[in-house]
Amino acid sequence: MTESTLERSPSWVRTGVDLSTRTVRDTLEDRVPGLAAEAALFTLISLPALILVVLGSLGFVADALGPEGADELDRLVFELPRTFFSERTYEAYAGIARTVVEDGRADVVWVGLLLSLWTGSRAVNRTLETVSIAYDVTPRPGWRRRLVALGLTVAGLVGAVAVLPMLVLGPRIVRLVAPETVADATLSVLSVLYWPALGLLVLAALATLYHLGVPWRTPWHRDLPGAVLAMAVWFAASGMLRAYLALAGQDDQVYQRLGTPIAVVLWLYVSAVALLLGAELNAEIEKKWPTRETLRRSPAPAREE
Repeated sequence: MTESTLERSPSWVRTGVDLSTRTVRDTLEDRVPGLAAEAALFTLISLPALILVVLGSLGFVADALGPEGADELDRLVFELPRTFFSERTYEAYAGIARTVVEDGRADVVWVGLLLSLWTGSRAVNRTLETVSIAYDVTPRPGWRRRLVALGLTVAGLVGAVAVLPMLVLGPRIVRLVAPETVADATLSVLSVLYWPALGLLVLAALATLYHLGVPWRTPWHRDLPGAVLAMAVWFAASGMLRAYLALAGQDDQVYQRLGTPIAVVLWLYVSAVALLLGAELNAEIEKKWPTRETLRRSPAPAREE
């Protein structure tokens, strides 16, 4: 769009272009691709401990989910890892996983919980630091940031354990936990509302992360634009990544075996980029239309037009 065309455009178009330009410029100045790689690395390090928690917890819920739920959990726990583990590694993993899932190991849950709190809080701590950089503000003192990171990690673990069965089973979970008459009457409605409701839940979680991730407080709804952008970028990039891996590895057995770990690493990186892009957008909105709290504290002064 040329400058003369932009000047003749409606004000909302000019505002959108200006906001987009500022966001892209600050994204590059703040080294978002590099910061996203750091956040993705710390998240990747925390995954083994999280898997321990999940495996240890599945043994307590598998019986309650019934045969259909058990089949879905078996697919998640045993079939997916087979695609990227070597044969020897998979045999070792499958033996441990089957014992843990069938027996419900409380000791594994506690060990995994402690490890995931340590590694996960480090990942969240780094994410909070990168979000503060995106907002162009000085991060909280290290000890306060670690406390916030620990609280968010605990909340995330509780949410993951609660949401995982719903993610695995989808609306069918109603049929497993509700009486048959209730399930039949509500399943069709829930099938329509389930994924939009889950999307709203993710949106609220992202906005809350932005709300708590910076040293000052703005109204919660002011963090929604960045959450919407982050979720849109994440969905689009995840879809393109999935399509690329499906097409690129369909005739290559070696690539099919390597495709899943590659996808995990790239997906974590894409998720971190999306998260930081949302933070950059929220920061630019706050600079362009600062709230009273921002003006009072002046952590990120508005730019001159």
